[in-house]
Amino acid sequence: MAVRLFEDEEHADSYWKYRISPSEELIDKVLHFHRSNKKSANDLAVDVGCGSGQGTLLLAPHFTCVVGTDISPAQLEMGRKHVNIPNVSYRESPAEELPFEDGSVDLVTAMSAFHWFDHSRFLQEAHRVLKPNGCLAVLNYTMDMELSYGDCSETLNHICNEVRVIRLILSEHLCVLHIL
Repeated sequence: MAVRLFEDEEHADSYWKYRISPSEELIDKVLHFHRSNKKSANDLAVDVGCGSGQGTLLLAPHFTCVVGTDISPAQLEMGRKHVNIPNVSYRESPAEELPFEDGSVDLVTAMSAFHWFDHSRFLQEAHRVLKPNGCLAVLNYTMDMELSYGDCSETLNHICNEVRVIRLILSEHLCVLHIL
């Protein structure tokens, strides 16, 4: 189930000021992995549960278009207030109902937000919007959670118990894991 917190203007302001952003090094590792697939593209990246957009901004130099999505209008407004980059935009949307066409997204990220999502529904939605050979990067402070996705659920949970960051490539018939 999606959780709705940090929605008022005061929380959004605090989030902008104090939320820890992923390091550039971590983003570089995600991008390196994404680009390691020779069929990958850099047209559209979607940062799901973007909050006030700190992680969204880190993707901007690497993609033609970057969209941050969140369920909080106040968080999105804070992102818009601090961003004046032509290829970055924000859209209100739950993680489990992304406003993108099937197979249209090159990279989906969830940076420190995955724990708020309905995991199964979000993974299905990410699979739906990702292009074949697209990349889903889940970055979180903790991976102490249960994941369920197709026939690779046991493997996903095993890896999540061992590492803090996982990267998944989901294509139409493939679930491949790569550990940072």
